[in-house]
Amino acid sequence: MTKFEFPPRSSRGAVLGFAWSQIGMVVAGLIAAVVGLNLLAINKAASAGMFVLAAVLFIFGLLRVKGRRITEWTPVVIAALLQRRARQHQYRGGPYGPNAAGQHLDLPGPAAAYRWLSAVAADGTTEIGLLHHRKEKTVTAALLCYGTNLILADRDVQTQRLTDWAQVLNILGSEYADAGLVRWSVTARAVPDSGNRAQRFLIHRAVETTSTAYQSLAELTAAAAPAAQRHEIYLSVVFDIAKLSGEIADAGGTDTAIATVILDRLSGIEAAINEAGVTTGGWLSPRAYAAVLRTQFDPDDQEVVDLRGSIPSGGGRTPAGAAPRLAGPVAARTLGWHTYQHDSAYSRTLWVAQMPRQQVPPTWLTPLYMRTTCRRTVTLVAQPVPPQLAALATRRDKVARAGDEVTKRKLRLVQTAAEREEARAVEQIDAEQARGHVRYRYALLVTVTATSEADLDRDVRSVKRILSRSGCEAVSLAGEQDQAFLAGALPLARGLKPMRGWAA
Repeated sequence: MTKFEFPPRSSRGAVLGFAWSQIGMVVAGLIAAVVGLNLLAINKAASAGMFVLAAVLFIFGLLRVKGRRITEWTPVVIAALLQRRARQHQYRGGPYGPNAAGQHLDLPGPAAAYRWLSAVAADGTTEIGLLHHRKEKTVTAALLCYGTNLILADRDVQTQRLTDWAQVLNILGSEYADAGLVRWSVTARAVPDSGNRAQRFLIHRAVETTSTAYQSLAELTAAAAPAAQRHEIYLSVVFDIAKLSGEIADAGGTDTAIATVILDRLSGIEAAINEAGVTTGGWLSPRAYAAVLRTQFDPDDQEVVDLRGSIPSGGGRTPAGAAPRLAGPVAARTLGWHTYQHDSAYSRTLWVAQMPRQQVPPTWLTPLYMRTTCRRTVTLVAQPVPPQLAALATRRDKVARAGDEVTKRKLRLVQTAAEREEARAVEQIDAEQARGHVRYRYALLVTVTATSEADLDRDVRSVKRILSRSGCEAVSLAGEQDQAFLAGALPLARGLKPMRGWAA
């Protein structure tokens, strides 16, 4: 079976592995220590104060907490404190929201600028849900996908599927990147099958309900309800309106023009996904998209949403999904540094900071998908890097590493095995780019949701153990759980910082 190898996270800083912020603090600490020595004979109290300041600067510059430098924690802590001081860590939606009587959805935090765009497919009847972010000037859509069993397939089928998916990655990163695609994500969520589809099918389709066979099946489906779990997969794509401004202007420059241009791209992407052997269920309608968002914020609504469209009402059947303007939460807030509370549940998002360091098979994440019984969402968000920028970044990285190697040789410092492995990974990436492969920035996020904090702690520990056995290093995004929930739990393709120059 084909093996895959992930490049290690770069540990190279500005100089010999140290970031400029660290170097600045250490230099300031040295200056404070020199000033303290000069004041030692004049004012011992002031001298002691300068020594204390020097020690604090050294600690802040060199100490790491949970894998991050103190200088990296500083903006996170400051932002969280400012957020609490402005009381923006709490959100009130529903009847208390700013748009309670309007037709648009209300989402918390950075997602507050999303608005629905009305879009109708080429058949003239099928509605497609498009989310327009007014500040970021992007449009997002989500495609429902159905997975197939890769483990039980023979080796030739596995190889063909992987080859086809690699072709899709190249298409998304080259052809559609030039056509306005800026990000995409694959979101796989596991939710309890609270609607118990097997039981509903039996109730509505059974003709003879008095037989022993019916009673046995009814007992079996009812007993399976608590353990039943449903897996759903969504491919979300984000388009930059600025890159499509010419076509949009030619189409009229209105919201309808934006929808028309985006729908043209969506049909091509769905065709490419189908050609890769992935079965799709079409782009989510506004009600279906809203139902996914709503049930992520309020898991207690899952059963009600599942029943819509299958239970007859007075005038026919209740429309499936949820009202688009009710997709957001009624209330949400951050609890401490590691928990996000939203409506009827608590969530915690883990960031996979380090992928497996050894070669792994294509099914290396199978334990995470199949052995977790909790409500969890796994999201891979990716951003294609333009070829010129990717080549420039690789060239800069190679030059910087060569300079570090010369400096260490002059200082008679030892090059570690980890540094040699990072240098080898850079050479491999350069060779792959030369062969025409697309380079991506990406992040893997896992959001765990539970009905209580105690259950959440237990489920998070279980997910961390599974990730650790798969060779991953996962950390909780402390102080950023509200933003992490939007990126890890919702099919919105968020979670990557804006790329200025090169910041991969």
